[in-house]
Amino acid sequence: MKLLPKLFLLVCLAASSVAVILPSPVRATRLENVSQCFSVREMTKSEDVRYFGDATSHCSQEYDAVYVQVSFLDGTGKRLDDGVWAIYWCRPGRREIHEFGIPKSAAGFERVVLRRITTDFAEALGR
Repeated sequence: MKLLPKLFLLVCLAASSVAVILPSPVRATRLENVSQCFSVREMTKSEDVRYFGDATSHCSQEYDAVYVQVSFLDGTGKRLDDGVWAIYWCRPGRREIHEFGIPKSAAGFERVVLRRITTDFAEALGR
C-alpha cells in the first residue's frame, strides 16, 4: 500500500515535466504574425457574382483557420461591401485556390481588395 502514493507522485512529476518541455500551441501561435506569413497572391473576378482567391501559407505553424477580410469595389474604387473567406487546416507551404461567391450588395463589383488577415474568428467577423 505504501507503493501506491509513491507511484502516484512519480506519475504527477513525470506529467508536469512533460508539460514544461512541450511548447504550448497557444503560446507558439501568438509569437507568429499570420498577416505577415500568410500571403494572398491574387484575387480575381471570375463571374459577376464570383471571384477566385489564391493564397499560400509561409507560416511555420499549422492553423485551424485563417480568415481573410476583403472589400468589393466598383470601377471608380467605391466600396460596395465587405466579405470574409476562410482557409481551414492551414498548413505550412500549402497553396490554396478557391472560388467564392460575393454578397448581393456587392453586385457590379470590379475588384476585390485585401483588408486584413487574422486567425481570430470574432475579429474576422467584426465583433
